[in-house]
Amino acid sequence: MDKINFTVNGERYSLTGSEVSPSTTLNDFLRNTIGLVGTKAMCHEGGCGVCVVSVAKAHPGTNEKHVLAVNSCLVHILSCHEWDITTIEGVGNRKDGYNELQIRLATFNGTQCGYCTPGWIMNMYSLYQNSEKSLSMHQIERSFAGNICRCTGYRPILDAFKSFATDVDQDTIKIKDLEDLHEMQCANKCTKKCTKEENDWCIIYNNSKNKLLDMQMGPNRWYKAFSLEDVFKVLSKEGTDSYRLVAGNTGKGVFPITSEPRVFIDITSISTLKDSLLDENLVLGAGLSIHEVMAIFQREMKNDNFRYLEHFYRHLELVAHVPVKNIGTIGGNLAMKNANHDFPSDVFLLFETVNAIVTIVDRNLKQSELNLQKFLTTALKDKLILNVKIPPISTNFLLRTYKIMPRAQNAHAIVNAGFYFTLDADEKVTSSTIVYGSISPNYTHARTAENFLKGHHLFNEQTLQKALELLNEDIKPKEFSPEPAPTCRKAIALGLFYKAILSLHPSANTRYKSGGAELARPVSHGTQTYDTDKSLWPLNQPVPKMEALTQCSGEALYVGDTISTPRDVHVAFVLSSICLGEIVEIDPSEALKTLGVVGFFSAKDIPGYNTFTPKDVPFMDCEEEILASKRISFYGHPIGVVAAVTRNLALKAAKLVKISYKKDSAKPVLSIKDALAAPDKDKRIREDVTIKATDRGTDTTHVIKGNYYVPDQYHFTMETQSCTTSPTRRGVCVRSANQWMDLIQVAVSKSLNLPLNSVDVEVPRLGGGYGGKASRASLIACACALVTFKLNRKASLVMPLTDNMEAIGKRQAAYFEYEMGINNDGLVQYADIVYYSDSGCSVNDNLGSYIADALSRLYNKKRWNIKGYSVHTDKPSNTWCRAPATCEGIALAEHLMERIANATKKDPIDVRILNIAAENSPILEMIDTFKIDSKYEVRRKDIEKFNSENAWKKKGLQVSMMSFPIEYAGNFPVTISVYHADGTILISHGGIEMGQGINTKVAQVCAYTLKVPLSIVTVKGSDTFTSPNSMATNGSITSESVAFATIKACTELLARLEPVKVDLKNPTWQEIVKAAYNKGINLQISATTSEQDKLTAYSIYGVCIAEVELDVLTGNHLLTRVDLVEDTGRSISPEIDVGQIEGAFVMGLGLWTSERLIYDSSGRLLTNRTWTYKPPGACDIPVDFRVSFKRNSLNNNGVLRSKATGEPALVLAVVVTHALHEAIAEARKEYGHNDTEWVHVDTPYCMENIIKAISPNIGSYHLK
Repeated sequence: MDKINFTVNGERYSLTGSEVSPSTTLNDFLRNTIGLVGTKAMCHEGGCGVCVVSVAKAHPGTNEKHVLAVNSCLVHILSCHEWDITTIEGVGNRKDGYNELQIRLATFNGTQCGYCTPGWIMNMYSLYQNSEKSLSMHQIERSFAGNICRCTGYRPILDAFKSFATDVDQDTIKIKDLEDLHEMQCANKCTKKCTKEENDWCIIYNNSKNKLLDMQMGPNRWYKAFSLEDVFKVLSKEGTDSYRLVAGNTGKGVFPITSEPRVFIDITSISTLKDSLLDENLVLGAGLSIHEVMAIFQREMKNDNFRYLEHFYRHLELVAHVPVKNIGTIGGNLAMKNANHDFPSDVFLLFETVNAIVTIVDRNLKQSELNLQKFLTTALKDKLILNVKIPPISTNFLLRTYKIMPRAQNAHAIVNAGFYFTLDADEKVTSSTIVYGSISPNYTHARTAENFLKGHHLFNEQTLQKALELLNEDIKPKEFSPEPAPTCRKAIALGLFYKAILSLHPSANTRYKSGGAELARPVSHGTQTYDTDKSLWPLNQPVPKMEALTQCSGEALYVGDTISTPRDVHVAFVLSSICLGEIVEIDPSEALKTLGVVGFFSAKDIPGYNTFTPKDVPFMDCEEEILASKRISFYGHPIGVVAAVTRNLALKAAKLVKISYKKDSAKPVLSIKDALAAPDKDKRIREDVTIKATDRGTDTTHVIKGNYYVPDQYHFTMETQSCTTSPTRRGVCVRSANQWMDLIQVAVSKSLNLPLNSVDVEVPRLGGGYGGKASRASLIACACALVTFKLNRKASLVMPLTDNMEAIGKRQAAYFEYEMGINNDGLVQYADIVYYSDSGCSVNDNLGSYIADALSRLYNKKRWNIKGYSVHTDKPSNTWCRAPATCEGIALAEHLMERIANATKKDPIDVRILNIAAENSPILEMIDTFKIDSKYEVRRKDIEKFNSENAWKKKGLQVSMMSFPIEYAGNFPVTISVYHADGTILISHGGIEMGQGINTKVAQVCAYTLKVPLSIVTVKGSDTFTSPNSMATNGSITSESVAFATIKACTELLARLEPVKVDLKNPTWQEIVKAAYNKGINLQISATTSEQDKLTAYSIYGVCIAEVELDVLTGNHLLTRVDLVEDTGRSISPEIDVGQIEGAFVMGLGLWTSERLIYDSSGRLLTNRTWTYKPPGACDIPVDFRVSFKRNSLNNNGVLRSKATGEPALVLAVVVTHALHEAIAEARKEYGHNDTEWVHVDTPYCMENIIKAISPNIGSYHLK
């Protein structure tokens, strides 16, 4: 029987195929079969990076060994033949010692929630090993396109890894001390001195002797081929009705696999497909990975006839990301383009630009050479792509290629383009190639323009205009929702042609010339400035997170990190496939017939109340059903749950449950504007708040009217909604990824008809929360607990990203309409503001009444009339999302200040100062200092000069400010246990650690209050036994509230210990504890922060300036610098607070620029995966990011004079829209728009909305 052999962390494994299924990935095997749960899972399409592992494997032709990162969620386990796999557990751990990468990332505070951290480490580990530890800062920074981090804002991660670069300035690197890190031993398990060869490489098996391998997976078959003959031998035997050729398998990240073929043929070990040679052409084997092709390009671009490969290399840098490029092949990419003409393949575009030839081989081993246009119409069934031949080009080539994306990296093209011209001695065009992607499935060449250009002077004004006119007629983009609109893609396509001509033109007008250059992003950097008082340490001490090293080693376990036993079940939701209607019948019979499916449960199976939002808990205004009993209120509404022996099987079975509906005739209402125009408008709108002005000015010289929209946003927690439940002697234990244990406990107990003391809720930690796991996590917990209750088995429910995005509510969008009167100085005389908050299908977690307070907090509100409404839409019930209400309200207030500055032509800072309320005078000093520190005036003049000198690049420099409200509410208990034998301290509290560093801050406060070393204090996960009746971790108040309870508990403990100290002389802490124990003194203490403590509310002030550079021709932009100052009081933990500020700002950056939730008319979310939804990546953050705390700040109303930091900086991120708006307004002037009124720009300021606002026209494109 044939086997595949591989190692994991040095341990050998062999598989015959019978142990796995056609869908078993390397990630499944690592996590579910051998229990290495340090490698995480989230998107299952190679788009998030949490699953990255390191692989050492040999080239099938040269046998040369390489270490590379791969996405374990994309690789089938049977593809791993003769691989040596290293997971995060094999890099370093507590037992064997930590690796230098893990230590460095921890010391740089590069972790917050930690869920993404192992993937970052593994990508860097692979890069570092394969480069022989020789990497530049630029190489490192550009290598993490496939690693998403929602918490940190990326800066500390990049800084940590760049500290290993060969060109880093060692004087600027401050390697901070981490307790006992200097004692950590080498993580390599060896008994002698490590050599490079022994350290880097494990044994590569060679027991197959290149013999075709044949493995049976139930009804499916897996073959591993070693030659072309092997492939066709298999096809002759098995037929061609159902097969798939497997190489990198990265295509499933583009086109998700819905059904598996009968036959798989692994072609990765066919050396012929890995060949490359240079004869007249450069011949590239179809099995070469994109990274291998890039290496070949880098080598051959030194050849005069292939100098153009430098352009191709730079273009391929923008394709996918490192782990995908490591195994994704050019043949696979072209095959995807062949099967899906709408796939925006950059590989295809590059090859077509230079008229490359594809070689196809058939079952008779007959080779056929096809141009790429012919290739697109050729059926590849029973054929194999052998190689691609790209031609030499003379040294006087004129070639440019472009890829325009919604973010800087790891995104498919909105538009991609290739331009290649040859000229004669008179600079007339002799041949012309104009290639576009993402226009329409069957549009590749702009033939009309290509033909016109022949014989014309390329750099002639008339030639340019005529070519643009022909392109304008020829390019007819197709609607590709959720892709940007056809008008946007057409404008970009035209702009790219002009950009190419400008870049090639030897003597274009200097004002226009910069338009030919692409935005160049330098290596990013940042500064963090704060005060720290050593006399207070460990309070106010900049320390790394307590959990940092365990997160960096994968030892920190999350809710979904459970190793299943044979009786455990996995749970998946059955979601509705309509938006509005009623359930007529549920038929689970097909699912229940499937081997391994254990059960199906619907609303009728719930023994208690069918609600996950019981009104017994604060803020719950209506009872939402766990599983729809009759009424369907949104697309993706949970109807039932399937339980099966594996997660993949549960998800598959959920699709087999048949639901019959009586569908409503009404069209779904999916936005606030839809609701305001709906026939049942009166039922959808609820008035929440009315604030009447107490004054009205009489000096109105300008009247400003308009509307403003704050978009919705998906939380994008790296850990999706997750829960594991197990039966106990008393009832059920719920291990849930949630921010609100009390709600979970009450909801589960009521749904199962159990007393609360029979329901234990545990939360080890969260892989991100941001409000998305407050009330919404209750749904998942109740559904999972139902399965455990019905089956008396342990159950696990980890939602797939697509289900999570479809079924769970998001940030509540808000729509504002306003009219404002001002005088010539910009002082508000009156303001009438009406706003609407999108609640989704219920009013739970409603923001309608809270936005008004945030909106009117910083500026004088005496003349403001505000009316706020909640709006019911046919989407999942929306929920809190980081800085709820404050984000929306402050954004509108800042927008109004921008409108005033525009109308009066005053400086935006002066306008704000004029309108700031007297009670907010502390911010004025911050503003004055900030203007000086950021060199605001000088930079404003520099930008005005730049904009006057550059037509097609524009800069903007603008400001945002905030007064962020902090109000305490709810109960937050703390329990402290001191152990007599060594004096160590363990704390449990009612807050939830989700990356904000609450455990570290609590430990620092405890150590400070008790005057003990921080090293003896640790914090355990939260549960409802030690911390019952806790409020949700929300509103930025939890760290302070728990810290206050910790002070109370410590103070009482010290009082208990005081009598003991009388009999001791200068005792140590350990001696005091031991003596107290001997006297029978209780060494466990509890305390609670509640409203009885009457903690005083306060404001957090902040000022931010952002500078952007806009590429007018493409709508692309670069955030070149951000200066941000925040009043943190006396920070309890400065490094943690810096991380919170940076992370919040970058999350806000995503809200305002790259993240879009787009629904079709049926109510289905189209942007429901990493392929379509784009949070910021590592190269989207500010190039220069300067964060500072207000100097000498003490908060007399806060806990230990500190202020909260978790959310406020997110609201300041709106500054990016202000800066972009300035650049857009400047760009419009170049197109002849003479704007006398404010230019409206739809939010978010994504490429589509920027292009729409600029409103480009080709008549403005000139050379001289």
